Amino acid sequence: MQRLQRAAVEELMNGRPDTTLEAALEVFEVFASGSLTDEVYILDDVAGKRIAIAPTTLKDKYRRG
Repeated sequence: MQRLQRAAVEELMNGRPDTTLEAALEVFEVFASGSLTDEVYILDDVAGKRIAIAPTTLKDKYRRG
């Protein structure tokens, strides 16, 4: 499991404004967590896929569509 500080993810997204949060983090899907506030967790093998768990506010901020 990899942990990223929210500030690092924000910086990553600022450098790639045309991309989705999933693409920037190189994951299949980003799930929201109401209890997380300042970290994003990246899990390498959940049912054979790489996923991320991010604070709800961060996921909502970069929601596309």
